[in-house]
Amino acid sequence: MSKQPEAQRRAFLKGAGAAATLPLLGATAGAQANAPQQPWDREVDVVVVGSGAAGLSAALFAHEAGANVVVLEKGPTVGGTTARSGGVHFIPNNHLLRASGTTESKEDFLRFIVRITYPASYHPDAPRFGATEAEYALLETFYDEAAPAIEALEQMGAVTYMPMLDHNHEPFNDNFVELPENRCPRGRSIVCVPESIEEGRFYYNGGGGLGVDLIHLLRKATAARRIPILTRHAVEDLVVNGDDEVIGVVATTRKGTVRVGARRGVIFGSGGYLHNPAFRRTYMRTPTYGGCGIPTNQGDFLRLAGGLGASTGNLDQGWWMEVLLEEAIQSSDAPTGVWVVPGDSSLMVNRYGKRFCNEKNQPGGRPQTHFVWDPVAVEFPNRVSMMIWDKRAVELFGGIYGIQKAGEPLPKHVISGTTLAELADNIASRLTTVAQHTGDMTLDPNFTTNLQSSVEQFNQFARSGKDEQFRRGEAQGDIGWHYYGGVPKVDNPYPNELMHPLSDQGPYFAA
Repeated sequence: MSKQPEAQRRAFLKGAGAAATLPLLGATAGAQANAPQQPWDREVDVVVVGSGAAGLSAALFAHEAGANVVVLEKGPTVGGTTARSGGVHFIPNNHLLRASGTTESKEDFLRFIVRITYPASYHPDAPRFGATEAEYALLETFYDEAAPAIEALEQMGAVTYMPMLDHNHEPFNDNFVELPENRCPRGRSIVCVPESIEEGRFYYNGGGGLGVDLIHLLRKATAARRIPILTRHAVEDLVVNGDDEVIGVVATTRKGTVRVGARRGVIFGSGGYLHNPAFRRTYMRTPTYGGCGIPTNQGDFLRLAGGLGASTGNLDQGWWMEVLLEEAIQSSDAPTGVWVVPGDSSLMVNRYGKRFCNEKNQPGGRPQTHFVWDPVAVEFPNRVSMMIWDKRAVELFGGIYGIQKAGEPLPKHVISGTTLAELADNIASRLTTVAQHTGDMTLDPNFTTNLQSSVEQFNQFARSGKDEQFRRGEAQGDIGWHYYGGVPKVDNPYPNELMHPLSDQGPYFAA
């Protein structure tokens, strides 16, 4: 591996890492020497593994730093999970914020981000607000480098950004607006400006682009720079030299194995481990059924880095969402995601027929209520929940997050009943068909009575406008997420726009 001046190397790695917010593996101490005995099939300065936003951004930054780059993508198409994502960037003190007159200081951001990331150790007067040196350094780097990275992408002509706008065409609110530590409640969320607007497709208010639009722009930028992206190249091994430096990779293709040398480094932006059942069982806090990650997210980097003795962390965390169980059983790949329980005449209950959370709380937080453990009953009581809605929800919110479209046959995942009691019986019957996937979960004997009581209490809260159990609709984040994804604003005569009494008459539905 050719040696570059240390200061130049640090600057290059810093720029690439900040742009892509990804783990780097350039010179790992303790790796087993595995000097190449065979010639390279290809040799470049930098090998980038993965073609999502992380990988393509890293490739662009490496190229701008003068490196010869190749991108290796395991899947058959370019874009990774980014291509199916919302494409939202969370960027503190970004240039759009500053242009609007809001400057977010480093101290303010770090106080806030430690508060929400490490709440158990947070203290406003503690050194680093209670975070460890390593934790704090990582967050500092994020603040220092994230905003300059997106500005650099704009300066390259690769991507233009705009604020993510909510249903009122205001910058989308943060998930924790009400925390006193959050001194920048709106404007950190930004999205790309798409190259063009395609009729009939969803965009954010004001024409903001999604992940697929971001990938289109990044791919166009890499193509203009003649950066090759090789699909169906699954990196299976790393090559290190006698100095414990990673100097290349071994990838499998449909035509066989290829060895790609990297004179200056290897950068991984290869996604998570969602579709590796063994890793899910090992690292997740409770059984996890599926998600929006692409099928190639099998934890390849964890396996490779672990083989070199690299440390890992934060593997039990994720950007959570609930999914429709029966779809997820069929395939862990992109079952319908329930970012928030849709509609206003809708609620969610556990196997006891009781509400257990604010159904409109932001998706990164609310799904974690499924992880609650009852040490007396020896169970996760909320592991599988039931989403309940009425005919009004079908008429006004049909087609959103699992609610069936009005006038169409019921999808397989939807359970119906002319009364709440009949609905409960039908839920119980449906659970028997998936018992082997739920730890043989059944409804509590008092489920029907509790469900009726839960709906009655919910209706009382809806009429009064105040959810005395879980404060649904009080936080600005509840409102923002209720309308996320183009959910229509409907006429609701009750004081809380996120709560409407369920009908006194059936039919009722569940999933």
